[in-house]
Amino acid sequence: MTDKAGPMGQLLSLAIFGVWIACTLLGIFSPKFPHAGDWAIWVTAVFALAHGARRYGWGGSIAFCVITLVIANIYENLSITTGFPFGFYTHGPSLGPRLFNVPLMIGPIYSGAGYLAWIIANMILGEPSRIGDRFWTLAMPIVAAFIVVGFDICIDPIGATIAHRWHYAEHGAYFGVPLSNYLGWYLTTWTFFQVFAVYLAISQIPVRPVGLGFWYEVSAYWALLGLQFPLLLLVIPLMVVQDSAGWSWQSTDIIQSSTIMCIYTMLAAAVTGALVVTRRQLLRVG
Repeated sequence: MTDKAGPMGQLLSLAIFGVWIACTLLGIFSPKFPHAGDWAIWVTAVFALAHGARRYGWGGSIAFCVITLVIANIYENLSITTGFPFGFYTHGPSLGPRLFNVPLMIGPIYSGAGYLAWIIANMILGEPSRIGDRFWTLAMPIVAAFIVVGFDICIDPIGATIAHRWHYAEHGAYFGVPLSNYLGWYLTTWTFFQVFAVYLAISQIPVRPVGLGFWYEVSAYWALLGLQFPLLLLVIPLMVVQDSAGWSWQSTDIIQSSTIMCIYTMLAAAVTGALVVTRRQLLRVG
């Protein structure tokens, strides 16, 4: 099966992927580019938009991004003011300008990581058996939300301690991060995934056929997104850091824990997705 978006669509996705790799490496290894890691977040959101257009068309891809940004911002603002669903917390000044109480950068984190998780869930579950497949419409958001929370499990302890990008009012056992944060992430991502799944079912957007390269790009992106954590072990020195409640932790323990989690959540999902679509293609050809 070939990618109906053509070689230009694939080249655009690969070019954006390459820019993300460059920004990520600069952010990790080059102190001359302190904001390169933030650039990588925006680049991932651009990748989601361009890559998604190859499958859902520009209308469907934009719809996913809009749904994601609106719902995530609502939940984030709600939690900052009421404590639901993440718990009470605040964002640090390093995240830049804000929309209401939420930094603008938070939205692209959800849309970029959310899109990658959605596609990997699609790789694992396969295509709907028919138009209006209710099981697929309900199952996709459940699986995709589990996958994307794996990313948050890896990144949140670093942001709460070493980077001081967010601060929780209540102490949590996972390097200061409370359980409510992860439950909130699941609820938030499940919500926008479910809305998008219903949107696809109602609008009946013609989903374009794609080749294995389309799926492999997302699998590689998700795997490398996770494998940036072991690279941090090479550059972040051993030091004592504190969470919002004043509890002390060793930086290397936090990074090693994120590395372990990324291998058995993010990398596991990426490899599983790639193997499943490859097996499915081999059975189809055979």
